Amino acid sequence: MTPEDFAEYLRPGYEGQGYEFKGAFLRGDALFFAKVTRAALGMVNRVGGGLIFIGIDELPDGGGLVLAGLSDSQRDSWNYDDVAAGFAPAADPRLTFDREVLEYEGRSFVILTIHEFEDIPVLCAKDYNHGGVSILRKGALYVRSRGKPETSEVPTQTEMRAVLDLAIDEPFWRGVGESAFTRRPRQSLMMRRCLQTSSWSPMHDRA
Repeated sequence: MTPEDFAEYLRPGYEGQGYEFKGAFLRGDALFFAKVTRAALGMVNRVGGGLIFIGIDELPDGGGLVLAGLSDSQRDSWNYDDVAAGFAPAADPRLTFDREVLEYEGRSFVILTIHEFEDIPVLCAKDYNHGGVSILRKGALYVRSRGKPETSEVPTQTEMRAVLDLAIDEPFWRGVGESAFTRRPRQSLMMRRCLQTSSWSPMHDRA
């Protein structure tokens, strides 16, 4: 990513559907890494995947962004191998990503590019709770909400069907340039039938 591209993501002053900002912490901070994992699990289940920027704080109530940047030790802790090892037990099937470091205005940032799932949607494979609050729930399907840009358990049947459509390469944002995606054989017809006949109900756990 170029500094110019990076600046374009910063320009609105808040997160978007395809990108999320996280503050400046060591990867070994269990709570913080669980929140990054949750974001990754939401990005992997959207068309085109998404980006997670480490080293940027989003102020509450639309107050803008703080470009904190990462110290050398924080930056180095977000190396590819350690991040992959952290994601591995939390994702089923595994998620794929790229990692890069960007220097911007004298500060270092880590960018995780989360790739769209390859065959079937990725489910959360572990639990993580903090102070009685569930950050990760085993078996949950996380998505990026269609309203407020945030990661949540799939909240409505509309968003569930969107994930299933993605699994059979029927882009669910029609008319917005997604028709260029190529088709790949997938096994989601069975998933669609399961949705039609199941007692699935929406979850409303958001973070």
